[in-house]
Amino acid sequence: MNWFRRIFSGPDRGAERRRYPRYPVSAPLEVEVAGETLGCRLDNVSAGGVRLTPPMATALGTAVTVRHAASGLALRGRVVGQDDGGTRVQFDSEEAGIVVSSWLRMAQDADDGSDPEKSG
Repeated sequence: MNWFRRIFSGPDRGAERRRYPRYPVSAPLEVEVAGETLGCRLDNVSAGGVRLTPPMATALGTAVTVRHAASGLALRGRVVGQDDGGTRVQFDSEEAGIVVSSWLRMAQDADDGSDPEKSG
């Protein structure tokens, strides 16, 4: 009977629940948690959130601010997942895509050796 429900209930949303595409990026970031600043690395990013490494010893639902120190760009969010590989943070802002696109551009510029101040 379960197969019958699956056929008529439409696509399985559990298989891909992500609302935004994710991009693998490795860049140093800071995370502010309860007034304490922790160093971490960006593992992947989307307009909806980030995955940070190493995993943080922080409870699910904890409010955090993710900051790129070199640019001063920062986004507030909440811890939504933990595993041995990292911590997942969902951004509070729907406009996070603007900041994320800046992070991606800076990461790309760092990878190819170009200076973002001289381009454009």
